[in-house]
Amino acid sequence: MKMNKLDKSVLKLWYIRAAIGALALLGVAVGVLVILLATEAPSNVMLAVSLSAGIPVILLLCITLIMPALRYKMYSWGYDDKRIVVKQGVIFRQRVVIPVCQIQDLHRTQGPIMMMLKLSGVTISTAGSNFDISTLTTNEADRLIDALEQNLEIRVEELKDEEI
Repeated sequence: MKMNKLDKSVLKLWYIRAAIGALALLGVAVGVLVILLATEAPSNVMLAVSLSAGIPVILLLCITLIMPALRYKMYSWGYDDKRIVVKQGVIFRQRVVIPVCQIQDLHRTQGPIMMMLKLSGVTISTAGSNFDISTLTTNEADRLIDALEQNLEIRVEELKDEEI
């Protein structure tokens, strides 16, 4: 089975999502400092709050810049007639194998940013759980869903023939 890498536009999406989270965190930190300045808190309190909030903010901003690239590098997926395989994870590596015969539903999802970048997520539902193939180009997602749908139709016909 050939394992596929994600499209480069997925990396853009992950950076945009990370930047939105980082901006929210930065806004909270700045808000706390503004409140302290407005209440004319003592300088030692200002220093303590600045250090206790500033260091984690700087670390999280660094992680925001590094994690999407590492996640992108470690993510791969592939499928054939019998199974779908997804490998992912930076700190905790994960390999998921989904037998095609156990698929019950296939969903393609898009958010506003994903639509702008022509990306889609694919959710695969089985009897036991749901699994997301993180983000594919819309064309890849449609091809994957069409191929899996054809495999499912063949499997249903085989099961009907076995019942007779």
